[in-house]
Amino acid sequence: MKEIDDEVARGPLEVQFQSGVILQARIENNQLFILRSPHKNDLSQAMRHRQLSTLHQLHRSLLTSPCPLPNTTLSLSAHDVSSASTIAFARPLVSPSDKRILPMPHFSFWSWPLPFIGSIPSAARRIAEIEEASGGFGNKDGKAVWRGTSWFNNGAGASPRGRQDLLRIAKGKSWADVEALQWEVNSEDASNALRIEDFCKRKYIIHTEGFGYSGRLQFHQLCASVVLSPPLEWMQHTSHLIRPVLSSILLSKGRHAGAMPKWEQRARTGWTEVYTTDEANMVFVRPDWEDLEEVISWLEANPGVAEGIAKRQRETFEESGYLSPAAEVCYWRALIRGWAEISRPTGDGWETGGQLYEEFVTVKQVDKEAIADAD
Repeated sequence: MKEIDDEVARGPLEVQFQSGVILQARIENNQLFILRSPHKNDLSQAMRHRQLSTLHQLHRSLLTSPCPLPNTTLSLSAHDVSSASTIAFARPLVSPSDKRILPMPHFSFWSWPLPFIGSIPSAARRIAEIEEASGGFGNKDGKAVWRGTSWFNNGAGASPRGRQDLLRIAKGKSWADVEALQWEVNSEDASNALRIEDFCKRKYIIHTEGFGYSGRLQFHQLCASVVLSPPLEWMQHTSHLIRPVLSSILLSKGRHAGAMPKWEQRARTGWTEVYTTDEANMVFVRPDWEDLEEVISWLEANPGVAEGIAKRQRETFEESGYLSPAAEVCYWRALIRGWAEISRPTGDGWETGGQLYEEFVTVKQVDKEAIADAD
């Protein structure tokens, strides 16, 4: 619960009643009421699904709670990059402004309606079968794998063209299975997509953030594979469990290490702990990917180190239960308690009675069916 504890330690948080894309809700006597929901024109269909999946998670945590949770008001964002004083899927690791955001579990703990992804609980079951049948890390395919949308970058991040750079670096390389997704059917499917569990058949999984965080990371963390990524700039609710080894440290083994590279200096402003290869459960590479091939070659030449990193990742996130349904509802309840302790609602709008969640979600389903009938 580190993200919650750290934010609670900072003290009271003023929360404005907002119009637009933020959803306002109230918890009263372990019941959920919707005070204001964004208009359907304010959110894309994908965003509306994320919002509803999040509310389902929240409602489940209330409905199954063994003890009463505090009455409070909530400000929830379904966007990749949220405004301040909200509960959202991720927060910036380092922010030039005092942008207080409490991370909540990803919407895929309920569902992600892409045919090649699904939900975290269903993926976890399929991944467990793959890992059991794999015969161990050494028997996995050694090609580093990535699929993603090529233009989905953070222009203000350390690598404004990170995904394009990755495609350039990996093009035609024998060690790479790297492709931009070929979207079809209104971006509801992709012709060259891999099922999310099939990434776990590879030794090396390449991870990229987008405009903000990437929701695929927690799926990849269920694998006994080495995840290779530029230093993460966004923190989800379990990201504090990542113990990264920087490629500059990994590649310095057996040779003289010079001055700290600028990208590493930037990374260490947020990732202050330094981990060795014997402690790490993830590898951070240069944001421009220029050392990616060398890192993979080094890991291939040091299979014991690579297997250790892969094993520790699955032990941390899957075997310890941090991405389990039980941990998800437990986190939600802690989040409600922490938010209730520090949030200070300000402005008009919070005093409205709101709509009971069960009624709200029924109306949403009726509206959805009406749209489908009209089509």
